Amino acid sequence: MLKKFLSTIDKYEMIQKGDGVVVGVSGGPDSVCLLHLLWRIRDTHQLKIYGVHLNHQLREKDAEEDASYVHQLCDQLDIPVFIFSEDIACYSEEKGISFEEAGRERRYARFYQVMEEQDAHKIAVAQNMDDQAETVLMRFMRGAGIEGLTAIPYVREQQVIRPLLDICRQEIEEYCQMSGLTPRLDHTNFETIYTRNRIRLELIPYIQKHFNPKIKDTLWRTANLLREDSEFIDLEVQRTYEEIVQLDRGAAVIHLDKIIKIHPSIGKRVVRRAIREASGSLMDFEQIHIESILSLAKVRRVGTRIDLPKEMMAEISYDVLIIKKRITINEVSFFYVLPIGEDVYLKESGGTIQSRIIEWNPTMQIQTHSCKKYFDLDKVQGGMNVRNRRQGDIFWPHGMKGRKKLKDYFIDEKISRENRDQIPLVCDENEIMWVVGYRTSEKYKLDEHTKRVLILEYERDDIKNR
Repeated sequence: MLKKFLSTIDKYEMIQKGDGVVVGVSGGPDSVCLLHLLWRIRDTHQLKIYGVHLNHQLREKDAEEDASYVHQLCDQLDIPVFIFSEDIACYSEEKGISFEEAGRERRYARFYQVMEEQDAHKIAVAQNMDDQAETVLMRFMRGAGIEGLTAIPYVREQQVIRPLLDICRQEIEEYCQMSGLTPRLDHTNFETIYTRNRIRLELIPYIQKHFNPKIKDTLWRTANLLREDSEFIDLEVQRTYEEIVQLDRGAAVIHLDKIIKIHPSIGKRVVRRAIREASGSLMDFEQIHIESILSLAKVRRVGTRIDLPKEMMAEISYDVLIIKKRITINEVSFFYVLPIGEDVYLKESGGTIQSRIIEWNPTMQIQTHSCKKYFDLDKVQGGMNVRNRRQGDIFWPHGMKGRKKLKDYFIDEKISRENRDQIPLVCDENEIMWVVGYRTSEKYKLDEHTKRVLILEYERDDIKNR
């Protein structure tokens, strides 16, 4: 048992010498076995072990006795222990999620809390081979792709480790008995009102009796084989994602010509990753949303959009598909006074307009780019300000013969409707001087009569901090 345990740890590089390891201990056979095995290798691996237990306040006296047992066991093994108690039923109702999901959320919140407070490195949880088999079956019946059928990962985010995934429940129970451990039993594990319990208590025994006596091993092997395939696909997805997706101020920008040409298997995964980057998670996003986004890409009609969960949207903007937060004009309306020669920070766009004045010499070399421009200061009328667009704005683009509607200029530059509301406009009391990031006005260009030059430069926080 110990040899198999160490083999899994070494194979997946779960623990390094000197690690601090937070162990979730419910008091049941699995977690007690995990805690004891880690205790046995504590000295050889120079580990600092911390036990964490959460009382869900569901089973009243039994739950209190579970917490007491965990406390005594950790004291016996000389392991610091942290006991928490929360009303998970109440939390479940408030969040509108299942009791199981609520319990998991709060357990992991406590695990991470202790890990941070104790400056630990890993969180060890006690899922085993039987849990893996049950999860594969459950996800298969609900409908899942390769990633879902890989079920429970051995290591997640380089922090959460599962050293018992290669060990079955029978081995765990035998180990506890041989080691003189007396773990607690949760009677709710034998109630068939929960899907997982019905799979464990009814479906798997039925399959073992009538189809495959080693179904648990089969499902465990299947999950591991699919994991290898999934890891290979992930490498291809990462390569493709970096090639065709860019992040711009929290939005994921996908090149249309490329996304519609790649294989749907890769395309769906690229879109999923883009959603996760733009929204922060994939919670509430389903397969139908992914397919709708890909269908939108094939239509390629500029301005076409679909609403997505979590106040997200996907929109076609000329040669790109953009996944971003839904924004209204009122939310990004802004106006700032820009004193000549001073700077102003624009919180809506997360950037700063910097301004300075120099005496002009026609022999001077000037270096401009999309976010740095030169203006004849004596042509500026009155005070300056920075704002976003207004209905009826007129602009005289540099190099053109006359003025045009700002709206038409944005269309010519292929700027999406929602992005237009976020672009800063530097103005004097009469006209737009500069569409920041794009073109300046013809009216303020330098000429042979220029004496003083106003230099304006726009610097976004996300670029400055790279």
